[in-house]
Amino acid sequence: MLFNDNRLLFFDLRYIESLENAELVLNPPQKRGPCLLIEKDWELGLVRGSSIVFWEGQWRLYYTLKTDDERHRVMAFAVSDDGITWERPDLGAVEFAGSKRNNLVDIEGTRPDEVCVFIDPTGPDEHRFKLICHWPYEGTWLMTSPDGIKFKRVGVPLLEFATDNHQSVFYDPTIGKYRLYIRGALKSRSVIGWKGSRVVVYAETDDLFNPLEYDRNAPDPHERGMIRPGPDGKMIQPLQGINRELPTVLGLDELDPPDADLYQAAAVHYSRDAYLAFPTLYYHYPGLEEGGFLNDGVLDIQFAASRDGYLWRRDFRGSYVRLDLPDGPATKQMHMLVGMIPHLHTLSQYHTGSRRTHGEGRTADNIKGIGFHEPKMGDPIALRVEQRMDGFVSVDSAYTGGSVLTAPFVVKSSQIRINVDTSASGMARAALLGEDGREILGFGLDESDRIQGNDTNYVLSWKGNSDTTALIGKSVRLLLKSRGTKLFAVYP
Repeated sequence: MLFNDNRLLFFDLRYIESLENAELVLNPPQKRGPCLLIEKDWELGLVRGSSIVFWEGQWRLYYTLKTDDERHRVMAFAVSDDGITWERPDLGAVEFAGSKRNNLVDIEGTRPDEVCVFIDPTGPDEHRFKLICHWPYEGTWLMTSPDGIKFKRVGVPLLEFATDNHQSVFYDPTIGKYRLYIRGALKSRSVIGWKGSRVVVYAETDDLFNPLEYDRNAPDPHERGMIRPGPDGKMIQPLQGINRELPTVLGLDELDPPDADLYQAAAVHYSRDAYLAFPTLYYHYPGLEEGGFLNDGVLDIQFAASRDGYLWRRDFRGSYVRLDLPDGPATKQMHMLVGMIPHLHTLSQYHTGSRRTHGEGRTADNIKGIGFHEPKMGDPIALRVEQRMDGFVSVDSAYTGGSVLTAPFVVKSSQIRINVDTSASGMARAALLGEDGREILGFGLDESDRIQGNDTNYVLSWKGNSDTTALIGKSVRLLLKSRGTKLFAVYP
């Protein structure tokens, strides 16, 4: 959980009782460009950003790599004190080209295509770091580490399905279980060139050392994939995908493009009753049979939110992070990494980016698209975007005036603060209402000091008095009358 508190966020109507000439608006982040580039020889294979974690006073950005041995994958991480400037530590864990002076992470020579790293606040120190790995021919398995540098495989396979792509996994103290958001393949909604549609399915468990539970009697299961040569030349066959064996929690519907699907949740437990996800929308192009490439299309990042981590809403359709202009590094593809970094007034999020469409160059004779946009020095491993603190969705009042009345909340502190932006042309005033719906004496609109400016931590006051000590423990509503104002959050 990023913030263990009761902040009021407005990505749905839970904390809103009424709106007048005001609406909820999704606020895209600001692009800040690449923050970690390919600079080392061991990064010239396949590179994929994965997860952000905080450990011993530093942030880590984990990413997976393919070296010259197709049978194995390696992992690495960069470190940062501020989430903006990243450096590669010498870990001394894995040898490359005769030297261990590198930032490579030991994963015992396993071959995961996709991973998710998270720090588990429960359990013994030897298993503090959890690494969830996946390979379509082997399924999903767990590795653990005391320091996030040397991982060991433990337990038994978690899930023997072909899930592919980064899973989002974290421990949730509110339910005392691990939540897993995994790629599924829903057969009831097909897209171009695929038997089904990418979706996000959900599992939870209190024990990652044993297999995940799923519906073994689910109807209409997928068949296993096509037999093909494996990395060592031996013939292998992908496992079947997940159709209805696990519940779908995120996917597209009739409001979305029919040739698109949704996957890779990049879900985070943001605050006590706020779960946010930044899934990838994949718009498919015609495939080989129509003169195109295999499994081709473009991808960007969307927004979803939940109050319980299970029931997710996509009330704000459209892009959260849009593709770049033609001279940018992410003109065709992007995926959000799992995790974010808080600053004083902002949050940093990170995504991958590419100038190559999903299947560009992939033909019947060149299944992997070798030779098209191969990684090179200076290409981005991760790009940073900057979001206002709690700024994902705001209540925006009309330029001519509007109001929002919150649902009741309990006052927790001696001051009530709001995250607000009126800029210069806007202005607001606030009142606190009691359980009877009337203004509380001394906290009315007429007594409210003018609210004007742009602040993530604006202290409300009435005739110069901001002290709400007498209201601690009491249920109140906040009435904000304003014009041209964006209200992002309330801090009771």
